[in-house]
Amino acid sequence: MHTYGVGLHSSETEPDVHDPGWQRLQIEEFVDFAVYAEELGFDGITVTEHHAPLMTCPSPHLLLAAAAMRTNRIRLGTAVTVLPLYSPIRVAEEAGTLDLLSGGRFELGLGRGIPGEAQIAVGRELTDEELKQAWVEGLEVVNLALTERDFTYDGKFFPVTRPTTIATRPLQDKLPVWLGGASKETMGLAGAHGWNVMRNFGSDQDHRDALEHYVKVAADHGYTRSGGNMMLERFVAIGETEDQAEENLGKLVHSFGQFLSLFTAGGRRVVPETDGEFAVDKKKNRPAMAISGTPAQIVDALQETIDATGARRVLVETFTREEARLFAREVIPVLKERNATAG
Repeated sequence: MHTYGVGLHSSETEPDVHDPGWQRLQIEEFVDFAVYAEELGFDGITVTEHHAPLMTCPSPHLLLAAAAMRTNRIRLGTAVTVLPLYSPIRVAEEAGTLDLLSGGRFELGLGRGIPGEAQIAVGRELTDEELKQAWVEGLEVVNLALTERDFTYDGKFFPVTRPTTIATRPLQDKLPVWLGGASKETMGLAGAHGWNVMRNFGSDQDHRDALEHYVKVAADHGYTRSGGNMMLERFVAIGETEDQAEENLGKLVHSFGQFLSLFTAGGRRVVPETDGEFAVDKKKNRPAMAISGTPAQIVDALQETIDATGARRVLVETFTREEARLFAREVIPVLKERNATAG
């Protein structure tokens, strides 16, 4: 279960997103929802990172720390931590802390973020090549910090000149790391490190091609990877009947439209073109990743995606607790049974 963003699921149609009282309520509801998702039997819950009104989740690690103290079984992850906004050593330290807090349940998702966010972090304009180099260096330092002691790193953007060991090492022998992205290069980086991949942008064939490339690069570096290491994201509007599902889809579209309106800041901020979470199907007037229908229709739609792409992990976003409960009761058991023997 993925909560796309704290605040996006507010039941208020026109909330005052600048009110600290409303913001506090969204944070409290996220933690409560983590407990609820655990009770429903979801495998995990992740939270995104955005820096815009309505989305009260600029600090996903803090939110997951709170959720870790209220849950016992459910996996907790970021989707994603925007690496360019942080010191990579700090990211590794906080990942280790979250794994300790949760008793070994944390999974670190890493991404490059929305264009322009990296510029905020470094405080100056970077060329495309510099941005790429900084991204790759950041990944290398995170990996070293999570796996090595007294490491150094000769980098342009993140040099580590003094032998360094982070103080909060993960409980898990190898902390699960997920790279979010759509490019072939990102798939290759994940494969080379033996990490997992999460995707939301592209056609079924794009995802299938990405998986094949990822598996090949991983094998070239001594890792065995499969569709079980790829996760695809979908927004889900589900109802007992088609009419109910359509009504829930309307609520989803409204919430998503509010976010897009606030994110663009009256046209002064550009909507990313390479992030499926922002893509809109103009013909259907809804997010491009959205699917809707009865439980049986949702099962068929997700199974079709699984079969067409080869991915064996699905990250779903429902927009109400009632839908989450229906999804857990009617969809998850069927999909798990159908795919129990898949790789």
